[in-house]
Amino acid sequence: MDFGLTDEQRLLRETAREFVTKVCPPERAKAWDEAGTYPAELFTAMAELGWLSLPFPAALGGDDGGIVELCLLAEELGRASLDIAMCYAGTFIPGLTLLRWGSPAQHERYLADMMAGRTRFAVAMSEPDAGSDVAALRTSAVDDGDHFVVNGQKAWCTGASVPGAMIAIYVRTDPDAPRHRGLSLLLVDPASPGVEIRRTPTLARHILGTNEVFLTDVHVPKENLVGPLHGGWQVMLSGLDVEKILMSAAYVGTAQATLDEALAYARERRAFGRPIGEFQSLAHALADLQTEIDAARLLSYRAACLLAVGEPCTREGAMAKLKGSETYVSAARWGMQVLAGHGFSTESVMSFRWRESIVATISGGTSQIQRNAIARSMGLRSY
Repeated sequence: MDFGLTDEQRLLRETAREFVTKVCPPERAKAWDEAGTYPAELFTAMAELGWLSLPFPAALGGDDGGIVELCLLAEELGRASLDIAMCYAGTFIPGLTLLRWGSPAQHERYLADMMAGRTRFAVAMSEPDAGSDVAALRTSAVDDGDHFVVNGQKAWCTGASVPGAMIAIYVRTDPDAPRHRGLSLLLVDPASPGVEIRRTPTLARHILGTNEVFLTDVHVPKENLVGPLHGGWQVMLSGLDVEKILMSAAYVGTAQATLDEALAYARERRAFGRPIGEFQSLAHALADLQTEIDAARLLSYRAACLLAVGEPCTREGAMAKLKGSETYVSAARWGMQVLAGHGFSTESVMSFRWRESIVATISGGTSQIQRNAIARSMGLRSY
């Protein structure tokens, strides 16, 4: 396997690292998080650099970029914060679903504005009683002539309330079909009558915001159906590998930045006449952590390389997501231990890392769900 990067990929990584330093350093990301600020200028800057159009075909105004390039960007943006990486990846992952399953009219209507940073997508899968078991969703869409009438409630919807958002919402269009059938994907304008969005208070991830979405007799035009009617389960599954791989790359970036911050402190902070990083109890812990981060990085890019050449990568993506998210949690925990009282102060970036890391093993598929997927790939039935 070739572990090297092309000159173009190295330049992209360097540009992204400089972008984080100038536009969204961790201290600024922390301030945005604490204020619940939506930085519109962040999306404008990403669009101007061509990052939002990177994975789309040139025929639609994109740059024909690949998954490895996207991982490089996700990792570097993760050094700012996980939420900053999600501001990027969370914008175009639903766009890629629209690219694959949407109509030419939908491509023309939505993708150009998304690539320009004017429109973003929020995905609504989970419900109060349908989280990891997403096939249990009950939000209904009833055929009513030239539109659907949608009723239900969605939970844990990231970015539904930001300006310019469209909600890609999975609904049940055939209540009599088996659980994994009868689902469909609709694009819903949050400004539509009958849509109510409520912000969910959370420990972190305040830049995009986490929301409940209530839908009461919402009329959605039939041209907003993405993919086949009753075929939403296949549409949903088609985007999960990309999501897991990009999120794992973002976790690697956040974990590496967290370790780098702890390491810098361990070199400067002195106790008993020497830097605390020279004590074996900390030195070995940090060495183990760097090894875990590198392992997570290799898993992420292995899955990306498989996806890039069209090979199956569901198992590898699950491994990468599992390892990346658990490693970020471990890095934040050790960062707090190394910084001690300084980390406990809410003025520290490390306290922000710790708050943000907690959800990594939950969102985008819990660690338990990833282990189930890996076990199934090994021929085991995990309950």
